[in-house]
Amino acid sequence: MEFSSSAQTFTEELLEGEIIDTKIEHKAFIGPIKETLIFPKDSITMLIFIKGSGFLKTDSMSYHTVPESIAIPMNKNSSFQLELSNSEELHYLMFTKKLSSQDIENFPEENKYDLFFTRFEDCEPYTEKIKSPNTVSRTVLPADIIPRVSLGTVEAVGPDEVGAHKHPMLDQLFLGLTNNDIIVHADDASTEFKEYSLLHIPIGSSHWVTVAENKKMYYMWMDFFLTKEGQEWLKTHKPMSIDENEP
Repeated sequence: MEFSSSAQTFTEELLEGEIIDTKIEHKAFIGPIKETLIFPKDSITMLIFIKGSGFLKTDSMSYHTVPESIAIPMNKNSSFQLELSNSEELHYLMFTKKLSSQDIENFPEENKYDLFFTRFEDCEPYTEKIKSPNTVSRTVLPADIIPRVSLGTVEAVGPDEVGAHKHPMLDQLFLGLTNNDIIVHADDASTEFKEYSLLHIPIGSSHWVTVAENKKMYYMWMDFFLTKEGQEWLKTHKPMSIDENEP
């Protein structure tokens, strides 16, 4: 996408209607700009920063929104402001997920975060049987932060693969991260999947990922569970220490 000569903001909706009760938007800004962000009270909002940088400020804190970081406003009574310096360009994906009655029932009234913020590279690594020892996987959004949503990353240099598996208890999106260049397979279909692409994995399909020699596998998985009980699937991810993950 390109900004017009006079525009400082850009918004487009992506994969409209693909994930139930969830709106997905690509947001972009060119500085200098100070933008007050207002989030709906009946929804949870996730901001995934993918390109450029800026600062997201709350009533008491300031967060540097570098690429491959995530912010989730947890306290709807707080003020949130996005600030960019002169000529800085920032791109992020914004997910607005309406809270169901079961979500509200399981959503903590008092959160330990005013704003949940983390960089992908700082997140806890885990192992999984369908992945090789050469694959680095990280849990970006654990299951106990917001109801029925979890996020993580998968990274490796080819040749490598993520083995075939199914999960009928969730809707899943893939987001291609920096230099991602893989093939995603689902049942009888296959597609090239590059950086900054967004892909919906058909629910219940048998799907797997392959990466060719010297190419990069680096994508984010986003799990949107149909029920709270479905999150038991995440027990297949076995946490490991940072030391264990070092070569």
